[in-house]
Amino acid sequence: MEAMAAGAILSEHKGRVMSLDFNGSGELMLSTGEDDRLCVYSCQSGQLQRAVQSPRYGVGIARFTHDPLSVICASRAGEAGGEGAHAIRYHSLHDNTYLRFFTGHTAPVLSLSVSPKDDVFASAAADETMRTWDLRVPGCLGVLRFPGSGRRPAVSFDPEGLVLAAGVGGNQVKLFDLRFASKGPFATFSVPGEPRDFASICFNFDGKLMLVGTAQGAAVSIDAFKGTELQTFRGHANKMGLPLEACFSADGAQVMSGSEDGKIWRWRTHDASLVAAQAGHRGPVTSVKCNPTRQLVASAGEEVCLWLPA
Repeated sequence: MEAMAAGAILSEHKGRVMSLDFNGSGELMLSTGEDDRLCVYSCQSGQLQRAVQSPRYGVGIARFTHDPLSVICASRAGEAGGEGAHAIRYHSLHDNTYLRFFTGHTAPVLSLSVSPKDDVFASAAADETMRTWDLRVPGCLGVLRFPGSGRRPAVSFDPEGLVLAAGVGGNQVKLFDLRFASKGPFATFSVPGEPRDFASICFNFDGKLMLVGTAQGAAVSIDAFKGTELQTFRGHANKMGLPLEACFSADGAQVMSGSEDGKIWRWRTHDASLVAAQAGHRGPVTSVKCNPTRQLVASAGEEVCLWLPA
C-alpha cells in the first residue's frame, strides 16, 4: 500500500494493548491488553467476535495456534511469583479453559512464535533462555541459554516452519534447523553496531530476508542466507527505549514500525526510503502487524487501529 487510511478504531481494552496477531488464514485478529483480556476480531467486519478475561495469571503476549480459537499466551510481567508464574498457557477460547501449562521459564516470556506448519512453538524470556515446545507434549523440547547479555531476546519461525531464528545476546541472530536443533545453531550472524534489545524478529514471505525490530531506535533487515546487513530503517521516535516491533508488509515491499509519538512509519524494503510517517494513535505504538492474506494493517497503542488502502 503506497497510501493507507484508518478504517476502524477498536477500543475494547482499558489500558495499553500488549500484543497483536493474525491467524494463518487472515480471517481473525487477536489482541491482548493490560486489562488482562484476550480479544478476537473478524478481519472482514472489524467486529469483536470473542473476549475472555484472565485475571488470575494476567495476559502478556499471545499467539494463535492452528485452531483459530485456541491460543498460547504468556503471563504479564509484574504478576505475583511462585511456581508456574511464568508458564505459557495453552488457552481454549471456545470455553475459556486452559488445555495445558508449559513450565520452565523463570522470568517473563518476551517473545512467542508458532510454527506455520505444525504444533511446535518457541519462546524467549528474560531468564536468558529460548525454549522450544510442542502443544501435544507438556515438557520442553529443547533449551538455548545465552547468559550474561542482559538484553531482550526475540524468536521467529521461517515461512516453511523448518528454520527458527533467535535474536539473542544483544547482537547475534542464531538460526536452528528444527530437525537437528539439538546440535545447536547451523548459522550465527552478527548484527552490526552496539548491542540491542530485540523487540521482534521476522522473515519476509519467501524467507530470504529477516527483519529485526529493536528498542534502540532502528530496525535492521538482514540477508537470511548470508547474514549480511542490508538496510537500516531509522527516523521513528523512541527516546523512551520502547520495544518497537517491526514487520514486513505481506508482499515484502515495505517495512513498518510504530513509534513513541503515535505514528506508523513505513519504508521501502529495498532502499529504506521513507514512504510515510502517519499519525494514528494518541500515544506510543509498540506493535504493528500486517495481515498475511488481506491488504490490512493493524497497529496497537492504547487502542487498536485497522488500516486499509486509501
